[in-house]
Amino acid sequence: MQAIQKSNTDPGLTYLSNAPVPQITTPHDVIVKVKAAGICGTDVHIYSAKPSLMSRMGPVLPLTIGHEFCGEIAELSHGVEGLEVGQYVSAEMHWTCGQCYNCRTGNGNWCNSHTVGGIDQPGAFADYVKLPASAVVPLPPDLPLEVAAYLDAIGNSVYTVRSADVVGKDVAVLGAGPLGILAVALCRLMGAKKIYVTDVSDYVLRVAKDEGADEIFNVSDPKQQAEFIKIATSDPMKSGLDVIFEMSGSPYAYADAFKTLRMGGEFVLLGLPSGELSVNFSSDVVLKGITIRSIFGRRIFNTWMDMLALLQGEFLNAAKRTVTHHFALADFERGFQTKLAGEGLKVVLYPGGLPKAS
Repeated sequence: MQAIQKSNTDPGLTYLSNAPVPQITTPHDVIVKVKAAGICGTDVHIYSAKPSLMSRMGPVLPLTIGHEFCGEIAELSHGVEGLEVGQYVSAEMHWTCGQCYNCRTGNGNWCNSHTVGGIDQPGAFADYVKLPASAVVPLPPDLPLEVAAYLDAIGNSVYTVRSADVVGKDVAVLGAGPLGILAVALCRLMGAKKIYVTDVSDYVLRVAKDEGADEIFNVSDPKQQAEFIKIATSDPMKSGLDVIFEMSGSPYAYADAFKTLRMGGEFVLLGLPSGELSVNFSSDVVLKGITIRSIFGRRIFNTWMDMLALLQGEFLNAAKRTVTHHFALADFERGFQTKLAGEGLKVVLYPGGLPKAS
C-alpha cells in the first residue's frame, strides 16, 4: 500500500508505494481504508524534524505519520462489536490506557500513558490504518470527506471554545490559522458580543473577518498591535476582554493577552510556545484573578459528540471553507510545501487520488 513515513530524524518524509498493509493482531483491532487525511501543524513539525518531536519519535522510526483522517472500515477483528465493514468512520487518535485515574474519572484526554497514532504508533497517511475499536467514531453518511478528514483538529477548536462562556462576551482569538478561524466561527455561532482577531498574515485576517470577526489586527505592525491593545481595554466598565483564546503559540500573543484580559477574565490556551515564557504571576495572574485553562486534544468522547452536532448546522459551512487545498497522497510533498509557505489554510490528502468534482 501507499504510506508517508518519517524514516529518520532528518527533515523530510518518504513516500512508499509498497508498504505492508496492517494486519489484525488483537481481538479489538479495526482496519480502516483511508479516504482522506488532513495535514496538521504537528505533521509539519515532523516534516521539519522539530527536535522535541524527534526525541519522542526517534525510538519508533520509521513510522507512518498522520492523525487526522476519515475512511471506511475494511476489516474487523472477532472481538469487535457495534461496528461493521463498510461503515464511514474517523477515530480519536489519542489512545488511552483506560486504567489510570484520569481515564477512570472521565478525563481520558489527560491519560497518564496515552499514545498518539501518527506519532507513537502507525498513523493514517496511508491506504489503510489499524485502530483500537474503542477509538473508532462512526460518522453521518452525508458528512463531506474534506471535513471528516480533519475532525481531530476541528475538535481542538470546539473543545477550546466550549471551555469558556462566550455568550454576550467580548472575546479575542489570537492566531488565525485553521483552528483560530474555526474558533472565530464558533464564537459567532455561540453568541459572542465582540470578536477581535490578531495574526501576522493579512490573508488569514481577511478570512477571519469573513467568518465573523468584528475587528482584525495585523500585529506585525506595531501601530496595529497598539491599536488592538487600546481598543481591547477601552471599555470603562471592564478595562479589558472577557475571554481570550490563544491559538498561535506566539510569545508575543501571550504578552498581548495578559495586557488585554480584564480582571477576572478567562484565558484559554491551545497554542504551544516553543521554549519558556516569562510571566509576572503576581500582576498578570494572581492579582487579576484570571482563570487559565489549557487545552490538550479533545474530551473523549464529549467533544466528538458536541462537534458532530455542530456540524449538522451552519458550522459545517465554516469547516468546509477552511479547507483550501487538495492533493493526492502521492503528491504529499506539494501539500507540505503549501503549509510551509503559509499558503491557504487546511490541506487535505487523498490516498485514492483527488475526488471527482460534484
